[in-house]
Amino acid sequence: MNLRTDPAPPLLESGAPKGQAKLGGILLHGRDRSREEKVVLASSFGVEGIRWLAPAADTGSWYPGRFFDPRAANEPFLTRAIGQCDLVVEEASEEGRLGPERLVMVGFSQGACLALEYAWRRPGRCGAFIVLTGALIGPPDMTWPSSGHVLAGTRVLLTGSDADDWISEEQTRHTARVLEDLGAEVRLHIYRGRPHIVTEDEMGEARTFLRGLIP
Repeated sequence: MNLRTDPAPPLLESGAPKGQAKLGGILLHGRDRSREEKVVLASSFGVEGIRWLAPAADTGSWYPGRFFDPRAANEPFLTRAIGQCDLVVEEASEEGRLGPERLVMVGFSQGACLALEYAWRRPGRCGAFIVLTGALIGPPDMTWPSSGHVLAGTRVLLTGSDADDWISEEQTRHTARVLEDLGAEVRLHIYRGRPHIVTEDEMGEARTFLRGLIP
């Protein structure tokens, strides 16, 4: 695996070289995890033609609280993380050579929650999301927009579990319903008895999803 660094913003890069990639991929690590782990994950997909970029959270976490806390409790960190994602998405697009339909954001756990936050805060900038055990950020009573065109054309692979200690099956299903109400095309898979990890089955789902994005 060939790792390259980009000092501003700090990124790890792997996969297809700039200018030759068919897709641009953004990898978001989980709480207190590393971007290196996400690059290894991306290589395990085994899908050619994707240029992967992995940023790192300044403190090791994208935001300090839980995803279901009042949104104000995770600010200004959450907005700062979205700004960092903006920079990575811009780099992944290669000055517009790759349009939004050629960009995919992948996250696990906290990184998956951040990916969903990016999807609805920045609709249309990234066309696809692989959300490995994630949920929309906000308290249970939060009211979400119901306009069916906000995320029209956005494709989402969303996975979860009925035995995850961090994100419940109901929270995952609620996220799927909100995304669909916003117009996204959601592929939901709930695994039985799966702890807070990424399984080989999920890797296979992600692999198929990625291959479907390549023109």
